[in-house]
Amino acid sequence: MTELNKSSYTKNLQLAQIFVFNAIPLLGVLYLGWSAKLLILAYFIETIIAILFHAVRLWYVNFRWGNEPETNERAAELAKANKGQNMPASWLPFFMLSVFGFFCFVQLYILGGFANQAFPEGIFTSMYRAATGELAWVVLSFVFLQLSRFFMEVIRGEYRNTPSEALFFQPFRRILTQQLTVILGGFIILLAGANSYVFVLVLVTIAIDLFFFFIGNKKLKAMITKNDPEKEKQYEELKKMM
Repeated sequence: MTELNKSSYTKNLQLAQIFVFNAIPLLGVLYLGWSAKLLILAYFIETIIAILFHAVRLWYVNFRWGNEPETNERAAELAKANKGQNMPASWLPFFMLSVFGFFCFVQLYILGGFANQAFPEGIFTSMYRAATGELAWVVLSFVFLQLSRFFMEVIRGEYRNTPSEALFFQPFRRILTQQLTVILGGFIILLAGANSYVFVLVLVTIAIDLFFFFIGNKKLKAMITKNDPEKEKQYEELKKMM
C-alpha cells in the first residue's frame, strides 16, 4: 500500500469513527428507548473515557519517542515559544487528568444542580447506575473504539517525533463538543425533555467533530478567516488544540 493510499485509508477510518461515536447514543434513543437524560450521561461517560485514554497516549508518546533527537528539538522549540514554561513531559498525563477531570467534575455538579428533577438520586449516583446498568454496553463500546484508535496510532507510528507537550490540549475538541451538548441537553431536560431534540444534539456534535476533522482544509480556512491575517493567526492557534 502506497503512502497516499495509507493516508486516504487513515482519513476514511477517522471519518467513519466520527459517525460511529455519535451514532451510538442516537441508535440507543431510536431502538433501545433511551431518554434524553441518558444521552447526556452517555456523552459525559464518553468524554471521561476519552480523557483517560489521552493520558495513556501522552505517557506512551513520551515513553516511546520522548528521547528522539527530533522530538527533543521540537520540544525545545515549544519551550522557547512558551518562554521556557513547559512542564516536564512525564508529569503531563497527571496534570492533564487533573485539569480536564476537574472541568468535568464541575460541569457534572452544575448539571446535577439545575437538572435535579431528572436526576433525583444525584448526578454522580445516576451516572454510576447508568454506566453499570442501562449504558453498560455503551461504555464498553466507547472503550473498544478508543482502544482500537490507540492501537491504530501505535501500529502506524503516529505522533512519532511529536513532543507530548504538543498533544496536551488535544482533548479540547471533545470537551468543547461535550460542553455544548450538555448545556443544550440540560435546557432540553428543563424545558422540554423530549427525545426528538436528541437529533439536534447529535447533529451539533457531528458538526463540531467534522469541523476539527477538516480544520486543515485550505478552503475551509479561507471561508472562515476571509484571509484576514489576525483571524488566520487565531485559526492556526485553534488547530494546535485539536
